[in-house]
Amino acid sequence: MVLDILGVIRRLFSLSSYNLTFQLIILNLIILFLGLVFLSYFNFNLIQNNNFIDNRDQSIRLNLSNITKYLENTSILRVPIFQYDYRCRYLQDIETYNESCASADNTKPIELSEPELEKFTTEQFIFQNFGDKDFNTVIYNENWIKIADSSNLFLSTDVEEIDLSENRENIVDFSNFFERIYINNFNHINNYILANKYNKNLDKNVHEIILIIDTIKEKQQLIKTFKDENNDITRILTSPIIQDNKVYGVVLIKYKLLLNNNELARQSLNFFNFFLLFIVVTILLSFIFLRGLITPLKQLTKITVLERDKTNKKKLIYPLRSDEIGILSNQIQLMSNELKSQINQLEKFSSDVAHELKNPLTAIKSSIELLTSKNITKENRSKLMNNFNKDIDRMNKLISDISHFSKTIAEIEIENFELTNVNKFIEENFGEESTNKKNIKILLQIDNNKNLVLLNKDKFLQVILNLIDNSISIAKNNSNILITSNKKNENCVEIKIYDQGKGIDFKEKNKIFDRFYTDRIVDRDQHSGLGLSISHEIINSFNGSIELTESDKLDFRGACFLIKLPLKSQNNHKGIQS
Repeated sequence: MVLDILGVIRRLFSLSSYNLTFQLIILNLIILFLGLVFLSYFNFNLIQNNNFIDNRDQSIRLNLSNITKYLENTSILRVPIFQYDYRCRYLQDIETYNESCASADNTKPIELSEPELEKFTTEQFIFQNFGDKDFNTVIYNENWIKIADSSNLFLSTDVEEIDLSENRENIVDFSNFFERIYINNFNHINNYILANKYNKNLDKNVHEIILIIDTIKEKQQLIKTFKDENNDITRILTSPIIQDNKVYGVVLIKYKLLLNNNELARQSLNFFNFFLLFIVVTILLSFIFLRGLITPLKQLTKITVLERDKTNKKKLIYPLRSDEIGILSNQIQLMSNELKSQINQLEKFSSDVAHELKNPLTAIKSSIELLTSKNITKENRSKLMNNFNKDIDRMNKLISDISHFSKTIAEIEIENFELTNVNKFIEENFGEESTNKKNIKILLQIDNNKNLVLLNKDKFLQVILNLIDNSISIAKNNSNILITSNKKNENCVEIKIYDQGKGIDFKEKNKIFDRFYTDRIVDRDQHSGLGLSISHEIINSFNGSIELTESDKLDFRGACFLIKLPLKSQNNHKGIQS
């Protein structure tokens, strides 16, 4: 039960259980998922490794130092105690202030104060240089009184004209809309990640006045990071304004630590656009590839159905390609042609068998008809009985050889091949002196090469024995049979079998391998003519060839059979027994 469940699960999660289109969709989704994981990892590292906050913090600290130095050098002054309008010291040359500043109260100071942080010059400096910054600059005097604040300054009276029609077009523009959405979401995620980073080290109970008091007391810069009333992470930097070791005021800069980093967001957007382009191109190419894959496969499927149903009378056109599908198409075509050839051979074989069996059956029928005749003599009756027995024996021989032939052909298709050293194989089976009724010796001439051939040993031995038996049957007593094996080239080994018999008419060289063909005159009824045909089929299964050839040995002028077999490399057939 458990194994059945596991089998069902494997089938469900195996891509091969689904069609190619679904497989490609699944693979594209996997690629998309992995791409999104990589994109998320890239953005996370982009945020973690970005120095935007540190660089901004360093810049603000530099501004703090510059403000402090400037105020220390220019804004610590002695001012008239009873002057009505303190601005007359700076604005009396301006026409607007001429009349008010010309009064005695404003032109005749009575007494100057002790050095202090002068309000007007401080405000003017902050107004001119830090009114448009992304941080708030506040100046306190030594009595904790705020004398300048960049957030309260009136910065501009300019009127900006906005083209509403152009604005509408921008809103409709999808690319701009998508960019805004992406940048907003990126900044939201960016701020969330960084907030988690800075939340661990926040200061508590931070108040500006207390921080001013501590700065004056300690006479050094202080830094505090905390969450303000809007729950935004805020940082305050303070620096004392010191002259002659006396604190005259404090410069305070306050700013939000986390701001929208649009430049970083656009970097992420560019990478995201590249990722989208990559995914779209990948999907398009994969479906183009799938179309080029499925179309020929469907064509091959249709061809196999037509071949099986035998409903198509036209010539079937197989896909012509150079890739693996083309190889598959060629192999299917070869298999189909081979199957048709085997069917044709089977039909021809059946016709040959019927013809060969029909002859003795006709003879037997004629003999029976004559035997039943009253006019036949005893001598003729005896001859008919002998012919009758010969025909029956011939039929038995034919049936036995036909059965052997069919079995051999079937075995050729299913038996395994081995990488075999044919020289060693021949020596092992025919090297010792063999005995036979005619006292015919078998001689060997084998070269020293290791000729490796992929074949079935039993069937190869059957071929050699069949050729030797044929030679023995027609050779004279005390003659010889010669077997040679020589490597012709790097791709082929030649094996020749010579005898010293009367030989075979060379005009019949193509007929002798036909089924049921025999050129024997003596003992014709004892040979069905299937032996050489079986040998031919076996050698063909080894991708080799067998033929009758002229003898090149003066001492062996009888029949000479040449067997050519393809050589194989042992490196390409590791693990196959030799």
